[in-house]
Amino acid sequence: MKYWNPYLETLPRESLIKIELSYFRNILSYAKTHSRLYQNKLKEIHPEDIKTLDDLKKIPLTEKEEMRHYQEMEPFPYGGLLGTDVEKVTTFRQTSGTTGKPIYVPETYESWQWRIEAWCHILYMAGFRPRHRVFLPFVYNVYVAFWEGHYAAEKLGCELIPGGGLDTKGRIHKILEVKANAMMNTPTYGLHIAEEANSMGIDPSSLGIERMLCAGEPMPEATRRKLEELFKCHVFDHIGGTEPCGWAGMCEVKEGMHIIEPFFLVEVLDRVNLQREVKEGEMGVAVITPLGRRSFPLIRFNTKDLVIKGESVCPCGRTSQKIKEVIGRIDDLRKVRGVLFSPKTVEEVIRKDFPQIEEFEIIVERRGLMDAITLRAEPRPELTVSSIEKTKNELQDRLKIATSLTFNVIMEPPGSLPRYMLKAKRFKDLREEKP
Repeated sequence: MKYWNPYLETLPRESLIKIELSYFRNILSYAKTHSRLYQNKLKEIHPEDIKTLDDLKKIPLTEKEEMRHYQEMEPFPYGGLLGTDVEKVTTFRQTSGTTGKPIYVPETYESWQWRIEAWCHILYMAGFRPRHRVFLPFVYNVYVAFWEGHYAAEKLGCELIPGGGLDTKGRIHKILEVKANAMMNTPTYGLHIAEEANSMGIDPSSLGIERMLCAGEPMPEATRRKLEELFKCHVFDHIGGTEPCGWAGMCEVKEGMHIIEPFFLVEVLDRVNLQREVKEGEMGVAVITPLGRRSFPLIRFNTKDLVIKGESVCPCGRTSQKIKEVIGRIDDLRKVRGVLFSPKTVEEVIRKDFPQIEEFEIIVERRGLMDAITLRAEPRPELTVSSIEKTKNELQDRLKIATSLTFNVIMEPPGSLPRYMLKAKRFKDLREEKP
């Protein structure tokens, strides 16, 4: 079967929008009744006022800082974010806390199953089927993505192999031992597994992985293709978060990601005023409303994820709106010497044109009155001194063209830069004040 839910995935656009507006009014009504955040925030907003997508602009965005404020109330630990009796909560998850105090996310059994169903769409689009033995190389802990992936894969009929208690070498041996043929991981850790396998004398393509779903960080197309080349497998991307859930995934066409409609109502708004829905091909900020989760109502949540809006047609036959590309967090967009800079551009250049670079790190700092940007690059161990120098010069030239910035490129010894399992932290802005 081509679709997980053939009816929903092929509905005409006008039908999807009609359903989503109806669901939106329902969750808005529920949130105003059951969530203290929205009881206070949306006193003057009435569900019957939302008749078109343009009417959504009447409702203020939900920001993470106000969520942290309401979380401090009773009942502990969810406070005014809770949309149900605390006794009905069966699952605790939390955000990573990289931008402040973590948000604690309560799920009832019903709400958790809703999240799993959304993830089933993501995995099924990526070709995961009952014949797959799926390896998950992480300790899941309190973070949500791989728990969702675990239970959704089970619902699809896949076999799950948790590899959290092993080191990378142990995970490689386990993949070979049990003949795992699918995997879920961050793009960074996928590259690290390939690097470690090579150091063990094992060709990553011999591991037998057929399907790989990546999560946790933006994945440039060049990185996705590099993973496909290393593992000789199909690699897919998806986008989500602890608060809004996994809300878009890549189909077999591998051109952008389908929004999981009508589970989510997704707006892509201009990043200056957050008021105008951007056009196809334009960059904007993703604003998400999960339409079926009641334990933790979330209305027009500002994800601060920068994306490029895609088309609503696809050769796969799905009719959902697409996200063409994930640029990264709006917090990661920086002005350096007056130029708007995204770290993703550097990764795209390196993964596409410099296979001899194993790992890298970007540092921005202020030297006197001027910004300085440095790339620490780690070459593969077999490179000669002359090859390293040539690579350094070529890197400086290519980055200048791609970013309009002059980089100070430092070639580091092999194995000296940190490796990451979850979200990579390759970008460091050391300036005291960020423009």
